[in-house]
Amino acid sequence: MDWQGFLIIGLCGLTVFGLVWIVSGFAQSAVLTPWREVCERFIRWPVRERYTIELQHANLTQWQATDLWALRWLMSLCMALLATVLHASWVSSTIGFGLGWMLIGVWIKQRISRHQRALTLQLPAFLDLLSMCLAAGMNLQTGVQLVLGYQGKTELAMLWRQWLLQVKAGNARVAAFQLMLARVSSPALRRICVALIQAEQSGAGMAASLHVHSQQLRQERLMNAEKQALQAPVKMLLPLVVCFFPSTFLVLGFSIYINMGALFD
Repeated sequence: MDWQGFLIIGLCGLTVFGLVWIVSGFAQSAVLTPWREVCERFIRWPVRERYTIELQHANLTQWQATDLWALRWLMSLCMALLATVLHASWVSSTIGFGLGWMLIGVWIKQRISRHQRALTLQLPAFLDLLSMCLAAGMNLQTGVQLVLGYQGKTELAMLWRQWLLQVKAGNARVAAFQLMLARVSSPALRRICVALIQAEQSGAGMAASLHVHSQQLRQERLMNAEKQALQAPVKMLLPLVVCFFPSTFLVLGFSIYINMGALFD
């Protein structure tokens, strides 16, 4: 093996180590480290705010904007060096750099989508229990605390525990709901937060409103399932045309060819 092979293996190992090191949470051990302080000097404030919002929506609360920024640069540089070794040109290096940058962006978007989907799926049952507690005469804080005792360690329960801790710390309920709005991007949960904020400000009842929202979420889930079922035949058309039909015609044509050859012989 020549030096290029060893360099490729080293770059791949460095990339995998960097991803595992950051994703596994090893960066949680120190909140303020010298490399984070150095990275903060190169990150503009709009980029830092955008990264912070993305990390909150992805439920990566232990991360910082510098972690995501460093991960993107590490992945991009490793991909650029790997592309340079495989094909020594500035075009391949640029493509490799952009590909590494895009891979981290796709990963963080998938993490956000998966987390927000989990919040939406867990929301109707939570709202039913909370509306029952409110209808029984409990206030919102007591009802949330009682419901959380039956939820376990789900994504939605962790989000509401943060809201409960903020209220117990002395923050107003409206301010706690506004902070929850900043941490989520799920349209269903954002509607619930806005409805609760309006009910808190106007003094209206919350039990009936939460029950209606839970029924609406179940109807939306059913409509989404029906929509996906209707889209299934269209999505299956391309694999059928490209894979299934040619293989079927090939098997039938081969058998016909063999039989016709035996007939003419």
